[in-house]
Amino acid sequence: MPQERKIRSVTELARYQVGDVAWWVILRPIETIEPIGPDEAWMTNHHPKALYERGPCRNIWGKALLPKLQHMDFHHLMILLTSKVLVEQFTVCDIIRSRDTGEFWYENDQNEWMPEPFLLDSKVAADRERQRILKLVTRWVENNK
Repeated sequence: MPQERKIRSVTELARYQVGDVAWWVILRPIETIEPIGPDEAWMTNHHPKALYERGPCRNIWGKALLPKLQHMDFHHLMILLTSKVLVEQFTVCDIIRSRDTGEFWYENDQNEWMPEPFLLDSKVAADRERQRILKLVTRWVENNK
């Protein structure tokens, strides 16, 4: 008769284990942004445009006229305009289980967290997801012409 194996930790039920490699799609800045100091922190929440006019993000925008939008809309748009959609390996370094939803969250070596449903098993699957995201953005642009 086979011996029953007892689970020592709920994380043993997770799809990925520490050391496993998954794939993900992520937005990364096109250029390195200078760190935001305490004197500039107020700009992030209240006047993000100032980050691009005279703050640490000025090197990634250039001299083009900045969009004239409400500050939250401006912030979201600028993240897209100054980012690149990338496919990266995600090496699992830690696992936790959400007390609220029960889903597993994984941490990589850069201290970035991602829930299990958004990690992909192969680079091919991640490349397909990247293309799907780009099509969604393209559709959004077409719908707003």
